[in-house]
Amino acid sequence: MKSLFIYFSGTGNTKRVLDVAKNCYISRDYEVSEIDVTKDNPLSLDDFDCLVVFYPIYAFNAPKPIIKFVKKIKKSNKKIPCIIMKQSGEHLFWNNASSIYLTRLLKRRNIIVLNEVHYLMPYSFVFRHSDYMAYKMNNIMEKLVPIDLERFFNNEGIRPKRFFLDSLFALIFRIQWLGGRLNGRLYKVDYNKCIKCMKCVNDCPSKNIIYKDDKFKFKGNCLMCQRCVMYCPNKAIKCGVFNAWRVDVPYTFREAEFQEEKKPNFCRKSYIEYFAKAEETINNHKNI
Repeated sequence: MKSLFIYFSGTGNTKRVLDVAKNCYISRDYEVSEIDVTKDNPLSLDDFDCLVVFYPIYAFNAPKPIIKFVKKIKKSNKKIPCIIMKQSGEHLFWNNASSIYLTRLLKRRNIIVLNEVHYLMPYSFVFRHSDYMAYKMNNIMEKLVPIDLERFFNNEGIRPKRFFLDSLFALIFRIQWLGGRLNGRLYKVDYNKCIKCMKCVNDCPSKNIIYKDDKFKFKGNCLMCQRCVMYCPNKAIKCGVFNAWRVDVPYTFREAEFQEEKKPNFCRKSYIEYFAKAEETINNHKNI
């Protein structure tokens, strides 16, 4: 059996989900091909038995590179079963809207989304969770992914609940695509901190950062994925009008000695509900 994984990962959370899923597929003797949508071209889906789409949710939408990539996929001559595995920094109901447009695009290409799952992973923007909270989120994700994929393999469909205004809501917040193009030009480098390691230039998924005439320049292709900000070794990059929301230290994902569950107050209830439901699912699966 051959499976195709397509993904976009900004600061690495989505890639973590993919790596866990890949191990599950390999354990079932699936042959796995990976495509980073910012680097590779679509393959013929007729050569594969299933498709898995991985992405981080940006402003209640799938990232633009995922959408652009799917639009390039040619219609398959057979129906391809698909699972969407997405992640975000909060588990709000409106995140269910992120896949609506994507699912329609896939269906036009004879790709049928049977399952859709959402994992809580630490913010790369707006708010910095504690390292212990990042560890806890990642630990739960690693336990849930095999359970969710087993349901997919067993044809147990899992789809999120929809609200009748979901499509409109997602469309409104798709303005983030434009916001990234505008705000991306406002990113600045603090040359008193910068060591000119070129990590930001080399790692930018949209090639938005160039170094010319001894200066860093930011163009209009920014995705606001925050990879450059989070992984700058000297915290030298300021992210425009949203600089107060930057998360400029990578998470260790290790269990900390001081185990502080640091959560943002604006969606605290959703964290409590997510962890409670996740633990119930994991415990129920152990008892089967």
